This record gives sequence, C-alpha cells and structure tokens, in this order.
Amino acid sequence: MKKILVLILSFVVIIGVFTGCERETVVEDPSVEESELVEEDVSEPSEGEEGANTFVDELGRTVEIPENPEKVLGLTSAVMEALFNIGVTPVGKVEEYKIRDEGMALTSVGMTKSPNIEKIYELEPDFIIASSRFHAAIENELVLADCPIYFFDPDATGEISIVDLTPFVGELLGKPDAGDEYKSQIMEIGNDLEKQISEIGGYETGMIIRTGDTITSAQRSSGYGALLILLGIENIVPDNLPNASKSPYVSYDVEQIIKDNPDVIFVIAPGKDQDANKSILADIKSDEKWSELDAIKNDDIFMLPFAVNPNRMNVEDMLNTTADLIIKKN
Repeated sequence: MKKILVLILSFVVIIGVFTGCERETVVEDPSVEESELVEEDVSEPSEGEEGANTFVDELGRTVEIPENPEKVLGLTSAVMEALFNIGVTPVGKVEEYKIRDEGMALTSVGMTKSPNIEKIYELEPDFIIASSRFHAAIENELVLADCPIYFFDPDATGEISIVDLTPFVGELLGKPDAGDEYKSQIMEIGNDLEKQISEIGGYETGMIIRTGDTITSAQRSSGYGALLILLGIENIVPDNLPNASKSPYVSYDVEQIIKDNPDVIFVIAPGKDQDANKSILADIKSDEKWSELDAIKNDDIFMLPFAVNPNRMNVEDMLNTTADLIIKKN
C-alpha cells in the first residue's frame, strides 16, 4: 500500500513540474520583450502622447502638437494674425506682416516665400505652422528645427480662408472656442454690412481688380475675394479657371467682363500715392472698352485704400472700409 502511495505522489510531482515548465516558457519567451507586452495595452497611436493632439497635415504627415505650446511660429502673415486672433502671440514674424504693432516688433525670419532658416533655428520654436504652397520644398530644413511642423493649405481651411483660418489654427492648438468666437464675430459684421448694402440696392455682382502690365481679377478664394463673399456680393470671376492654379489673381477676359456686367468694381491701390491712384482710376473710367459697364456708367468703381490688404489690415477693418465706399457714396 505504501508503495502505491509513493508512486501516486511521485506521479503528481512529475505532473506539477511539467506544468510549471510550460507556464515558465510562456512568460520568459526571449522573443518578446516586456516593453512590447506593455505597449499592447496603451492608447491608440492616433491619440498621440499624453497632452498632445495628433493631426495629419497637407503633406500627409502625422504631426503630434504639444498641449499649449509656448513658442509658436507662423510662416505666413495670415497664420500670424490667426494666432493673435485666438490669443497666442507668435514667437517671430514674417516680413509681410504689417497689421499689429506687437507683431511687427517681433524677430523677423525673413519673407514668407524665402524664410531665413538660421533665424528660425535661433528662435527655438516648439511648434511651426508652414504653408504647403511655399514651404514644402524646404521641409527637410524645417525638420531640423527639432519641433513639430504642420503644413497647411489655405483652400483646405474652409470656404472663406481669410476667416476660416483662425478656427482652423484654433483647432490645432486646442483653442476651438476662441477660433469659433472670432469667426462668429466676423460673420456678424459681414451680415450687418451686407444688410446695409442690400437696403441701398443694386449691388448683387462685382469684381476686384489689380492694375499693372495687365489687369487681373481677384479669385473667390483670395483675401480680396473673401471681402465680396462677406458683403453678399457675387464675384463674377468663377472658381477654378483654366490655368489659374492657386494664384490670388487671374486674367479674366474683358469681353466676358462686359458680358457679366458687374454692378460694382473695386480697384486695389498699388501704392500710397493718392494722385497716382486717382490717375489710375480716371484712366479705367475713360477706357472705351469699359464704357458700357453699368459700374462705370453709375460711377460705382472705387479705389480701395493701399492699407486694405490682408497683410496690412485685419478682416474687420477691411470689411468696414470696403463697405463704406459704397454706403457713403449713396
């Protein structure tokens, strides 16, 4: 009997040993490190690191933006103004920016289309917002700034890029409420001015032109084109003209302009010289090919002041100044 008990106990011990070996093999498999086992339980990669927001930019890059970055650099004038609109002071400026005194006083990183890379490095930004149009070619140089970089396209920010860029940037920086509040204020101003113009009557269509070697027209997606949208005036220049690319200004056939017969025409002042600007306006009015346009007959052609420029004036003041030309004339 004792021999039988001993055999049974021995068998139990042997089974236990084999079972223990099998468990040990699973835990200490040398092909799987402990860090890999832990990583399987963390949050999804799309959520980014703790305190960071993850976005895919216009170049298809996944960008992790730190929460509340302290040194944000915008490489276009429009982005700089968008940052100010949501309460963020940029760490540097581009030379085109001429809107706020505090912005113009910042350290310059050169022109938008040709930024000074060394100056960017010296500022040590912790987040950069760059344009896919102007800065995609220098992506490798910007990456050496050793901070997250988001490349955006103005056309992808919304229908009215000069307005929609602010909530777009607000979303990137975790300040959506500030961005939405800004847009609501601008749309309210635009709606009020549209109502005033509507009460005067007769201003349903228009165009904004720039003089030079040739006369070109502002596209809908440009900063000037946005003024017409916000004032409730239909731009006679259609979207996506052949060969127009993404230029803010395009050539538009004079015969087609005469056919469309805009109610109002705004001319962008090329400089501050008032006499020169008046001369340009007089030349357009006296040009025989324009003479049959209602805007010429009714003297509804206006010279926009030189300061009315997305690089020199905020959207609210641009809207009020442009609308006043019509309202005060009537």
